[in-house]
Amino acid sequence: MGDVLIDACGWVALVDGAFNIDASLSQLVGPPHFILVDLVLDELEAIESGRPRGKKLMLDLLLQRSTLVDSNPTHTDDALLQIAIERDIPILTVDADLKRRSLDAGVGILEIVKGKNIRFVNGL
Repeated sequence: MGDVLIDACGWVALVDGAFNIDASLSQLVGPPHFILVDLVLDELEAIESGRPRGKKLMLDLLLQRSTLVDSNPTHTDDALLQIAIERDIPILTVDADLKRRSLDAGVGILEIVKGKNIRFVNGL
């Protein structure tokens, strides 16, 4: 099973891109299992509360398919990097700064490219 650490902006891009989540990620990491940090869940809940009813973020699906991880009260990106390094798993993100920091730390990323494709990047 392919563990994937979820960043809020990455999940939003995945849902908004109308990807078949299983098929798209299975090609890259195997059957996906999501690791969800409490800080990211808080961000996603805040984002979803401001979205129209027809543009929900499928948080029920995410929670059913995720292992929820508590983090120390730090910046979300710091918590994501720490967990990704500890577990040796990629981060799903579209955040340019988090991608740069991840690659600098040797952490792979899954990124949404032009809203149409997902690619795995592991190194500069």
